[in-house]
Amino acid sequence: MTADRTGYNASITESWKQQLLLNIVKIRYVEPLFFVDVGDIVAAYSLETGANVGFSGSMFGLSGTGDTSRLELGISGKYTDRPTITYRPLTGTAFRKGVVSPIPVRNILLGLNSGISAEFLFEMSVRGINGLRNEAHLPGAHLPVQSAFQRVVQIISRLQMLDAVRVTSRSLQSDEPPILVLALGGWHSSYETNALVRELQDLLGLDPALNEYVLTAGHPVRKDNVIALQTFSLMQMLAAVAARIQIPEPDLVKGRAIPGASQHPETAGMGAVAVKSSSTRPDQAFVSVRYRDHWFWVDDSDLGTKRVFSFIMLAFTMLEDVRAPSVLQLTIPAQ
Repeated sequence: MTADRTGYNASITESWKQQLLLNIVKIRYVEPLFFVDVGDIVAAYSLETGANVGFSGSMFGLSGTGDTSRLELGISGKYTDRPTITYRPLTGTAFRKGVVSPIPVRNILLGLNSGISAEFLFEMSVRGINGLRNEAHLPGAHLPVQSAFQRVVQIISRLQMLDAVRVTSRSLQSDEPPILVLALGGWHSSYETNALVRELQDLLGLDPALNEYVLTAGHPVRKDNVIALQTFSLMQMLAAVAARIQIPEPDLVKGRAIPGASQHPETAGMGAVAVKSSSTRPDQAFVSVRYRDHWFWVDDSDLGTKRVFSFIMLAFTMLEDVRAPSVLQLTIPAQ
């Protein structure tokens, strides 16, 4: 474990980054997305050692050639490392729920309690809140983010820093499944906290007499005690990054790739994305992949883009687990 665990960790991480970037580039070239998941890894080792000692000599010196005694020593060894790695193509239900379906609202909101930046979390994964829209990328079109949505995200982020927003799960009735509730305000509310809560209630059309609101997924409903969120799917997040890739000009001119979106500073998360391209392999890259005789990469010093890529990789873990149980069998020879 000491020798291999960190090595497998680094290798799988690098492979995931390359696969992610490859699929992002393929979106601009109108190629189908395809993911291959790493299943089980079984490290199998064998070490064989041996030694031999031999002595030979002439009997009674009859050979007449003098002393023909000979002592032979030998040692041998063989080390074999045969890891077994299983790969699972992401297809069918796993692809639909993992890539096409929206990220579950529960998984996103519980990230608030774990300390993930609310501003980054909402800008990257939330498509709308009570009818207020985040930016969106459509084929050949870009819809800018609404200023009211930006303000809502800023307020929630500030309340998170003031420890004045939290997500809880509770059952309204003993025989009903639990629901998510967003609670506003802290134990010791300040003037700033109260002002931010009132502004948030006004922007979202919430009842100011309440401090807890039911969280739901889907289209907004006209209820002043409900906050409805629509989330992006992983495919939509990848498309937003793909829109900001630097595609070689000849490929655009000849119609091999679709045009992208220019940089839009109104969204801090995606606005920081920069994926470069060149005909030669980059020297310092966070991730790089070769596609259609060109190299696409993210500069290792580009912290904004690295953060976006790391979050998208984290988004895979926030999706519903629909993988089939492993059927890998391990056979250990007995001696």
